[in-house]
Amino acid sequence: MGNIINITKKFILFLINLLVLIISLMIPKSDKIAIVGGWYGKRFADNSKHFYLYLNANLNKLGFEKVIWITRLKEIRDQLRHQGYKVYYVWSIFSIWYHLRAKYHLIDQAPIDINSFFSVRSIRINLWHGFPLKKIGCYIGDNKSTKKTEIQNLIDKWTVRGCWSDQFILATSEFSADILGKAFGVDEKKIIISGYPRNYESISDNSIKYVHKNEKNSYEEIKENIREGYKIIGYFPTFRDKRETLIFGTQNIEEINQFLDYCESIKIKLIGKFHFVGKNDKFGMVKSHKTFINLPSEADVYTFLDQLDILITDYSSIYFDFLHWNRPILFFPYDLEYYRDEDRGLIFDYEEFTPGPKVYSIGELQTFFLQSIEDIDHRYREEYSDKAELLKEKIFGDYKKMGIEHLIDKIRNIGLEEEKPLR
Repeated sequence: MGNIINITKKFILFLINLLVLIISLMIPKSDKIAIVGGWYGKRFADNSKHFYLYLNANLNKLGFEKVIWITRLKEIRDQLRHQGYKVYYVWSIFSIWYHLRAKYHLIDQAPIDINSFFSVRSIRINLWHGFPLKKIGCYIGDNKSTKKTEIQNLIDKWTVRGCWSDQFILATSEFSADILGKAFGVDEKKIIISGYPRNYESISDNSIKYVHKNEKNSYEEIKENIREGYKIIGYFPTFRDKRETLIFGTQNIEEINQFLDYCESIKIKLIGKFHFVGKNDKFGMVKSHKTFINLPSEADVYTFLDQLDILITDYSSIYFDFLHWNRPILFFPYDLEYYRDEDRGLIFDYEEFTPGPKVYSIGELQTFFLQSIEDIDHRYREEYSDKAELLKEKIFGDYKKMGIEHLIDKIRNIGLEEEKPLR
């Protein structure tokens, strides 16, 4: 019965794709229009957001006429529209029209970031959201990536909404391309090697700072704390699949408050946001403490990276991107053995891929900050800067030359190569 339902769904999707194909053949595609969306259409953040902003700022220079954000939320639509950006609801008439007109459709999470039904004949690009330390895709489970025949790929393409099984994925180096290609079973010809747009701020001479209205209070509070002489520590643990993430590795609120009181006494403010995917994570117990700034759940953490003196994390890929800022990273894998062996698991050896000191309990964390921030920074540069630079080059390649122009050139080259029927 299950197979019959599955076959029926695929057949319906094939018919929908065929109908969209017929309609789209009557509407000429434009290589001067791009459609962009992110995180299921419910956030304006991450690589899609930064690509959209930089492309908008350089439309004429990069040979585009329109770049359009697609959303499912009124709040996002209204704010972007108020600021003069082109943005449409996913099912609006204008959205459908521009989906059919745009040659380039870009996402960073899943096809439903936009209206994927209308992606037939477009060049479909997944900007993705980070180089992984933890297992993703085919690394989970049997660790095997199954090669498919051309016929299987063709069937998959036309029985998936908007043909999104046939997509390009952004990777940041040859090494990154190899990892992501294996994770998602993507042929090397379908991988674009360029920089992540969310990292442009750290390498661009003309960086764009966009602070969403829901982030503004936190951003201004942090700026005020910096003016008052506070050091800013970012605490961004990743989510666990099978249990809740513990704040500072403990459920003991007295220990947490004692640590936060100590931080306040030495003029440290902490900012954090549990990964919004983690449904069981609890931040409520610290949000009332004046030392801890709890970012909104929908906040884009990349808005705040430039404000950090030190980053604390465990297995989150955020630390790879923070390497661009050349500042200390402290690793706090309080449950390393559990996470590696029983939860999501890691692709790489943890010690080899984490250039920074390690602490494993809130007590060790407090002891670590008996040093001044200046001493921490000095020791980090002496002990870890070489390892951090080698890792940065391994994952991000020649990142200083991979800004928005580089990525657009790569996308344009795809457009020249993909001038084929039924795309």
